[in-house]
Amino acid sequence: MKIYTHNFNPRSNSGPNKFTRQLFNSLINKHGVSITNNQNDADVEFCLIQQQAHKVKPMLLRLDGIYFNSEQDFKNQNAPIRFAYENADAVIFQSSFNKKLTESWFGPHKNGHVIHNAADDSFINLPELKQDVVPKYGNEMFWPWDHDKEVWCCAASWRPHKRLMQNVLYFLDHAPENAVFAIAGGLGMDEAKQYASMSPRIYVLGELVYPQLISLYHRSSTFVHLAYLDHCPNVVIDAQAAGCRIVCSSTGGTHEVVDNGIMIIEDEWDFKPCSLYKPPSMDFSKTKEIGIHRDFRDQRTNKKISKFEHCVLSYYNVIKEVKL
Repeated sequence: MKIYTHNFNPRSNSGPNKFTRQLFNSLINKHGVSITNNQNDADVEFCLIQQQAHKVKPMLLRLDGIYFNSEQDFKNQNAPIRFAYENADAVIFQSSFNKKLTESWFGPHKNGHVIHNAADDSFINLPELKQDVVPKYGNEMFWPWDHDKEVWCCAASWRPHKRLMQNVLYFLDHAPENAVFAIAGGLGMDEAKQYASMSPRIYVLGELVYPQLISLYHRSSTFVHLAYLDHCPNVVIDAQAAGCRIVCSSTGGTHEVVDNGIMIIEDEWDFKPCSLYKPPSMDFSKTKEIGIHRDFRDQRTNKKISKFEHCVLSYYNVIKEVKL
C-alpha cells in the first residue's frame, strides 16, 4: 500500500512529526506500507493536520486539535484545518477530548476514530538509555545531582498554558524533601531560571535531545504535567513508558492516556473560546488517583501486543478502510 503525505516533515522533532515518523517506520517495517512522493501513484493520502494539495485519492486526516485561544485569530487559524476535516474520508483524533472539541466546532465527522498516541517502546527501552549516564553525541555526561536522589521532572515547550509555575509549586508541596526537580524543554527558559532560585533542589536542564529526555524519564520517579487543555502530550506518553508516575490536570485529554498517577481536578471547559494563555490557578487538594491496567491484543490472533503495536495496528486498519 502506497501513502502520499501532506504536511509531514520527517526531519522535524515536533510532537506531531516525531510521532508520525515512528508510526510510518513501523507501518513500513511490519505492514508493507511505502511512502510515495507521487500523489497520483498513491493508494491513500495521509494528512497531518492540514492539506498541502488538493485531494486526489482517499484521504485520512490525523488531527492534533484546533485553535480556540480567544486572544488569537482562531477563525483564520482553523480555516485550513476545517477544509481538510471536511475533505477527509476518515479522521483520527488523538483523544476523546480532541474529538468532542473538534466536533463541537466543526460538526460530527462521518468516519471519526479516537486513537491515542503511544511510545515506541523498542526505543524507549534501549539498555543504554536506562543508565545513570546521559547520552550526548557519543560522550558521557552525568546528571548534576547526587546518585541517591529521587528525581521528579517535567518537559515541554514552555508556553503559558503549560503552567510551569504550577509544576514547580506542586513539586515543592508534594515531593519528598530529598527529591530534586529537573526542568527540561525549549522556550520559556528565562522563566524556568527564575524558579531555580526558589529552591536548590530545582535544576534547569534546558532543551535536551530525544535520547537524553528518555534517559531523564528513566532516572525519574514522577513526571509532572499540569498543562491546561492539552490534547495528548507525547512527553507524558514517553515518560510513562519509561516508568514514571504521572501528575496531570483533569482538563484536556492528558488524563486519558495516564495509567498510573494523580489527576488534579479542575472545572470542566465548555468548548467555547477562552484565554488559553491565562489558565486558572489550581487547587492541589482536589485529586483523583489513576490506576488502570490495559491489555492490548491483536484482534485476529488474540496475541498480547504492546501499546505502540496496538496504536500502529489501529492506524493500519483505518488506512485499509479508507483505501477501500
